[in-house]
Amino acid sequence: MIRLPSLPTVPQHSIRAPRGHGQFLIEPSWEQLGVDLQANRVEAAAHRDYDIQGQSLGELSADARRGLLAEARAYTACYRDGPAPGPADGPVVLAGHQPQLFHAGVWFKNFALSWLGRAHRAAAVNLLIDNDIHRLPSLRVPTSAAGQVTMTTLLFDQVTAAIPYEERAILDQATFASFGRRVQDALQGLIDDPLIVQLWPLARDAAQRSGNLGRCLAEARHRLEGEWGQQTWELPLSRVCQTPCFARFTLHLLANLPRLHQVYNDSLTTYRQANRIRSRRHPVPDLEQEGPWREAPFWIWTAQSPQRRRLFVRAAGSRLELTDRQRLHFPLPRYDAEAAVTQWVERQHEGLRLRPRALITTMYARLVLGDLFLHGIGGAKYDQLTDGIIARFFGFPPPRYAVMSATALLFEDRTESLRAEIRGLQQQLRELRFHAEHHVRPSQAAERLAAEKRAWIQTDPPRGQRATRHREIERRNAELQPYLAVDPNQLTHRLNQARSELRQEVQRASREFSFCLFPAEVLQPLLRSAEARVCASAAGLP
Repeated sequence: MIRLPSLPTVPQHSIRAPRGHGQFLIEPSWEQLGVDLQANRVEAAAHRDYDIQGQSLGELSADARRGLLAEARAYTACYRDGPAPGPADGPVVLAGHQPQLFHAGVWFKNFALSWLGRAHRAAAVNLLIDNDIHRLPSLRVPTSAAGQVTMTTLLFDQVTAAIPYEERAILDQATFASFGRRVQDALQGLIDDPLIVQLWPLARDAAQRSGNLGRCLAEARHRLEGEWGQQTWELPLSRVCQTPCFARFTLHLLANLPRLHQVYNDSLTTYRQANRIRSRRHPVPDLEQEGPWREAPFWIWTAQSPQRRRLFVRAAGSRLELTDRQRLHFPLPRYDAEAAVTQWVERQHEGLRLRPRALITTMYARLVLGDLFLHGIGGAKYDQLTDGIIARFFGFPPPRYAVMSATALLFEDRTESLRAEIRGLQQQLRELRFHAEHHVRPSQAAERLAAEKRAWIQTDPPRGQRATRHREIERRNAELQPYLAVDPNQLTHRLNQARSELRQEVQRASREFSFCLFPAEVLQPLLRSAEARVCASAAGLP
């Protein structure tokens, strides 16, 4: 299905995942995406002179893109071939996600990124958002036991403290190596030839070159995409954050933190009001202020102590002082941008990590790195808020972005038929209880009780005696139960069965199963169909 694009003021629920197997979401239409891509390039030229700490936004963007593409080509070339380089000044399209075994609907976005790049001769780069937290190294896998489908959780590494993906090494090589076989064993009898059979040897191969858990998962998935003909580059966000261009952009935000702080929190208030959100921590918490220290929308940690902490900043004379309000504290020049950028990059090489939170990540990607950003559903909802921050802080309209997702079901979805059956059974039981006279076997006793009930219904007792009429009607309903032609106990038994089946089917019908659990013969036709439909849409065909 193709939907119209949503505006920043549209409530959150306006962007919904497609429900049926093989349905996909593209906002705006594929044809409109090309228009938005060109419109973003034209609008970026109109405000290219915006000053970013002594460098124009246009110059910063050009430098950042050259660095991005060079880094992405070099990174990707370590394990697979990438697409042929396009024009030096050609468009750049971006997407991003954590380096994990995400569900098939998220994977669709990676294929759409490749199609979009090919259609518009654009460099297509997928950012690995490795500054997010890696929590549990596990996957939810369906398995069959005693004729019942249940869910089991399989580990692909040792459980440890939750730290950012970029710091998370593989701790248990044996558990990692055996994961593919264990998943395949769990799926036996349910799924024949799941993609994990092709994916995990690639992940094991990646582990020979990199000890980083997330990068091994991402590399294996990206190599599989290459075998399926997709032409994209990939690059960890941590590499982007170590560049002078990112340092300059961040320093601009920190140098103007009092204004950013107010814009950020005011935009949050507007967003919550528009979306009727009461929680002060949703979609993200307000930035705090403690005396002269203002919280900045960044994380900070060190390689030696990789727990993310909030960044606080204050202006002190000619310096900006940065701290986590615990052990880390360091100054940067406030008015000498070049010196500040140099010191920032040096600190990065020494093991300091300063990383953007979600809204700043996509702000930088959209304003500096690319011409069009492809979001999933969650990211698109967040970036309705980012739009407001960009417009208020920078003073020009935010670039347009796209929303893409799909639904692929690992099992047939029986939930709607079961819900319909449950509703029908509940209605039947209600009918037998309150209108038993319509469902009894013919007998004099039943006819007598039905007549007495009708007589009580037709009475119009005065106020104060209506409870007596109600009790008498209820008594006749109860006395009619032995004469029913249908056994309510059988209906109740089936109702309980259907409810139990529904609880299982809700798990089976989830769209959240990882792409690596699907057989290729399920996902490849879905993706080919999607590609054909979007290409037809772009060409204006029915």
